[in-house]
Amino acid sequence: MARGKKQVEGQLSFNFSLDTGNYVVQANDLIGGKQSLKLNSAKLVRAAIMQIIPEDEVLKPYIITIKELSELLKVSESNMYRDIDAITDDIIKNPVFIKKASKKQIKWVKIPWVTRCEYNSDIGVAIKLNDDLKPFLIKLKEHYTQYSLDNILTMKSTYSIRIFELLQEKIKTKLIGHTGEYVEISVQELRESCACEDKYKSFNNFKTRVIDTACKEINALTMFKVKYDYLKQGKSIVAIVFHVNMFYHSETHVG
Repeated sequence: MARGKKQVEGQLSFNFSLDTGNYVVQANDLIGGKQSLKLNSAKLVRAAIMQIIPEDEVLKPYIITIKELSELLKVSESNMYRDIDAITDDIIKNPVFIKKASKKQIKWVKIPWVTRCEYNSDIGVAIKLNDDLKPFLIKLKEHYTQYSLDNILTMKSTYSIRIFELLQEKIKTKLIGHTGEYVEISVQELRESCACEDKYKSFNNFKTRVIDTACKEINALTMFKVKYDYLKQGKSIVAIVFHVNMFYHSETHVG
């Protein structure tokens, strides 16, 4: 798909596509990373990822106007002008942590999302994804997850975005049959992926604020219908077993 180009401050930049039916495609290692972006920051980053097309060899710089961004994020222009500095600061200051596992240890590699993310009143928001993320975004042949951006744009919680992505990543079939699919995710992985390792310490609080919030929004806004049960070791809940079905299939219940 051809994208318009312009010279901005001496640099070649590309116009942002607002076609939210396009895919956000990420390597599974990126999906499974620790992420702590706030809601509209997370949406803007995913909208930037959506700009990548199969023919791309590099991560390109893009420009999006405030009017376009308010339309994309479903936020009023006045609120967008009010919040844009906080959004760009959040994206710059909160990197993604990607897990690197070896036989001896697990370590988390910190990678900034962008090399540029700034607002200029004359042009809008200039954003350039970090080249260090190229292996997780460009020319992916296997071990990747994709979904159309419109699935997440009206979500009100970053936890909904993150759990939706984790479910997408772990569903191994292209089409979910009438009986649905079971997806097991450890509580530790959910906490890491949702940046809740030190938040909502009691499980009931974590369940209410994170899991229930995400399931409610996923059920209301995406093609999935999700229910869940628990996996225990002794009295401790160690994993969540999600049952995922398509909204157009008859619902099946867990437990």
